Amino acid sequence: MKNKSQKNLEKTISKRFFLLSIFKGVVVGSIGWRFFDLQMIENRKYEKLSDNNQFNFHMIPPERGRILDRKMRLLAGNMDGFSLVLKWNKNVNVDDVIKRILTIVNINQKDLNNFYEEIKSNKKSFAEEILITKKLSQKDVSKLAVRSIEFPEVSFLMTKKRVYPQGIIAGHITGYVGPYSEKDSDIKIKPNTAWLEVGKTGLEQFFDKDLRGKFGRKRNEVTSKGHIIASQIYENTIAGNDIQTSLDMGLQAFAIERFERGNNTLISLKNDNIKKQIKKTKNINFDGTDYLYKDKKNRIVNPQSGSLIVMDIENGEILCSVSSPGYDPNIFSNDLDINAWNNLKNNSRSPLLNRSMSGVYPPGSTIKMAVALAALEHGIIDYNTKFYCNGLKEIGSSSFHCWAKDGHGKLNLMEAIEQSCDVYFYELGLKIGIDKIALMMKKLGLGQSYDVEINSKSKGVVPNIKWKLKRDGLQWSMGETLNASIGQGYLLTTPLQLTTMVSRIANGNFSITPTLIMNKNQNRFDLLKINSQHLDFVKKSMEKVVTGINGTARKYKIGSKKIEMAGKTGTVQVVRISEAEREKGLIKNEDRPWKKRDHALFVGYAPASKPKYAITVVVEHGGSGSSVAAPIARDIFKYIFKV
Repeated sequence: MKNKSQKNLEKTISKRFFLLSIFKGVVVGSIGWRFFDLQMIENRKYEKLSDNNQFNFHMIPPERGRILDRKMRLLAGNMDGFSLVLKWNKNVNVDDVIKRILTIVNINQKDLNNFYEEIKSNKKSFAEEILITKKLSQKDVSKLAVRSIEFPEVSFLMTKKRVYPQGIIAGHITGYVGPYSEKDSDIKIKPNTAWLEVGKTGLEQFFDKDLRGKFGRKRNEVTSKGHIIASQIYENTIAGNDIQTSLDMGLQAFAIERFERGNNTLISLKNDNIKKQIKKTKNINFDGTDYLYKDKKNRIVNPQSGSLIVMDIENGEILCSVSSPGYDPNIFSNDLDINAWNNLKNNSRSPLLNRSMSGVYPPGSTIKMAVALAALEHGIIDYNTKFYCNGLKEIGSSSFHCWAKDGHGKLNLMEAIEQSCDVYFYELGLKIGIDKIALMMKKLGLGQSYDVEINSKSKGVVPNIKWKLKRDGLQWSMGETLNASIGQGYLLTTPLQLTTMVSRIANGNFSITPTLIMNKNQNRFDLLKINSQHLDFVKKSMEKVVTGINGTARKYKIGSKKIEMAGKTGTVQVVRISEAEREKGLIKNEDRPWKKRDHALFVGYAPASKPKYAITVVVEHGGSGSSVAAPIARDIFKYIFKV
C-alpha cells in the first residue's frame, strides 16, 4: 500500500500536470488564434500594407472644362505644357540632381523654393514623384531628353496650362485659377499638390467643382530601395464639364472700348513725346497698354472707370458685363510676378474689383421710377398730380436743392421724370414715406444679391426706419427721406441691381433675375404684381426722357424709325456742396479733381416700343449722366441693333 506521502506526491504531480496541460492548451490556442487572425481576419490589412511597400499611387489631374460665350467662343481653355518631375526616394541625392539639371536648363527660383519646401515636408519613406517645375518649354524638354540617360531620377509630364484668350475683356467674369491651398476646403488632397490648380474668383471659382472633373490615379511599382521600376494608369481621369455663358464677346469687346473712351479722344503711346508728357502727369496708368485718352481740354486722362451691363429682359441673361479698369487673368496662369501683383493691389482705381457685381453707388435719379411707382401703387397721387418747383425744398433750417437752380415750375409726374425734377420727388417722398419707398425698391430688385453665378456680390443698402434704428439706434428724419427720394443718402445699389430694376419695369410681368449662364432661366420667374397701367405710364415717361423736348437725354436718342431707347439719367454728388459754394457759383465737373467729380449714370431699355434689352451705365466721377453715360448707352444699343 502507498503511504500517505506517496499519495500526496502523486496528487501534486497530477495537479501540476493538469495545470501544465491547461497552460499548454492556452499557449497553443493563442498561437493558433494568432495564425488564424493573421491569415484570415487581418489578411487584407497586411496585404494592403505589403502593396504599399511595393506600389504607391499618385493623383492625376483631369483636363479642366472650358468656359464659352453664347456663340461658343472660348473664354477660358487649356494649352499643352510640360512639367519636370523628380522620382524621389530617400536614396536620391536631390541637390546633385538639381545642380546637373541647372547646367542644361533654367528653372524659376520660386519653383525651386517650392520644390525644396515639398522635399523638406515629405516624411514618407516610400518613393514619390515630386514636381520640380511646370514651366518647361518644348526646347527645354528637347535639351533634357537627349541627355535623359544622365537623369534616370527625373521624368517629363504633359500638363495643361489655363489660358484666357479674351484676356482683360472678360477677366472679371471668368476669374482665374491658382495653386491649391488649405483654404480650398472642399478638396481633400494634401500630399504633393503643387500641380493642382483651383478656381479663385469669377466663374472659375463658382463652377470649380464642375470644371475640375474627376481625378485619375497612377500606380508606380517600386523596388525595396524605393526605385520606380514601372508605372501604369490605375484609374482614368474624367475631364471637367464645359460652361456656356450668356455673354456675347463681340458686344463685350465693343462695350469696353466705348465705355473706357467716354467722351474723350484716343491717343497712341508710340510717340515718345506723348510718353514724356504722360510721365509728367500724375496718377496716369499706362503700363501694359498702347493707347490713352485726351479730354476736351487736351489733357491726358485715364480710361473711364465704372461699369456697364446689358441684360435680356425676357430671361435675365447677361450679354455684357464691363468693369473698368480690368485685369488680364493670364498673368495668374504664369506664376504671378510680385511686381505685377503689387501694381494691381496698389492701383488706386482697384482693377481687381468687379464693379458690376460688387461695386456700390448711390443711384441718384435713376431710381425715381421706383419712387413714382410706390406713390401710384398706394394711391397717394395720380398721373396728373402736380407740384411746384422753384429750385429748392426747405425743411426746418435745411434747404434741399433741385439740380435746376431756378426750378422747373409746375409739373406733373411724367414731366417730373422727363426733366428729372428733384423738388417734385422731394414732395412725393414726404407723402409716401421711406418704408413704402423701400418696399417698392425691393420689389424691383434693389437691396438683393440674387443667385447670379459670381461668389463676390454686394447686396447694397435699401434703408428704412427699422434699418436705421437697428444700425444707429436713431430715429429716421424727414431730411433722410428727401435724400432717399432722389437716390442719395444711405441708399446704395450695384449696377447689376439697377439693370434688374429696369428689366422688371420693361418686362412688366415678371420679377426677372439675372444669370450669366445660357438657357438657365426658363419659366422660373415670380409674377411682378405691379399694376400694368402704372408700369406703362412709367415706361412712357422713360421714353420722354430720350424723345421729349425737355428730356434730360434728348441729345442722345438713337434716331431710328424702328429702334429707339427709353431711360433715365442720374448725376450723383460725391462731395457735399455748401451754401457758400452755391452762392459763389458751382465749379464745372471737368474743372474739379477727378475724385470730386459727380458719378454719371444712365439706365434704360430698347426698343422702347417692344423692350428686349436693359442697360446700366455707371461712369465713376464721369460728371453728368445725360452728357457722359447716356451717349455710351445709345452707342451700345446702336451696335446691338445695327443701326
